[in-house]
Amino acid sequence: MIFYLLEGEFLPPKIKISADVILTAAIQLVREHGFESLNARSLAAEIGCSVQPIFRAFKTMDDLKAAVYKYAEEIYNSAMLEALNIGRNGFQEMGLAYVNFAKNERYLFQLLFMSNFFNQGSAADIAGSTAGDDEVIALIITTTGLDALKAQELYTGMWFTTHGIASLLATNSCTLDNDEAKRILTLTYEGLIYSLKSKGAEA
Repeated sequence: MIFYLLEGEFLPPKIKISADVILTAAIQLVREHGFESLNARSLAAEIGCSVQPIFRAFKTMDDLKAAVYKYAEEIYNSAMLEALNIGRNGFQEMGLAYVNFAKNERYLFQLLFMSNFFNQGSAADIAGSTAGDDEVIALIITTTGLDALKAQELYTGMWFTTHGIASLLATNSCTLDNDEAKRILTLTYEGLIYSLKSKGAEA
């Protein structure tokens, strides 16, 4: 059957759903339900469209998932850099911000640090491998007087402690308020500085 438009009538324009809209909806879906919930059907339902706009903007679901991971990294890096800029205690504030990120954004934390996407070659690779790490190392050198190598050791040691606490919180295995988390991180920080400086004195 063929339909004709009368003079002066127009077909309504097709609503184009942009890649940004799709990505924003995808990250929200992951924040609320976890990365495993992200598939074409669940995302289409979240947006209120068919799956066609999703695959027009992203060739495959793997491409979309990679974009979601990158977006999650940007959210995380923004939180860490904000904490870093607090002042002389910026490095310690970053540790607390990391713990709070796991507590408040547990699905994003799981995606970034507890999934197959996260793959570090060695413990030493943890420090110096993400955005802003050079600035963190510089801050540690300035505030502690450690050389660059020991500053990286301090960073790595603190990361292990902080990540352990954060992982427990991200999986709902424990509860920990900010004061207790800060106390544990401060004790670890001071202990590592003492150990690293003592090692240097002995040499």
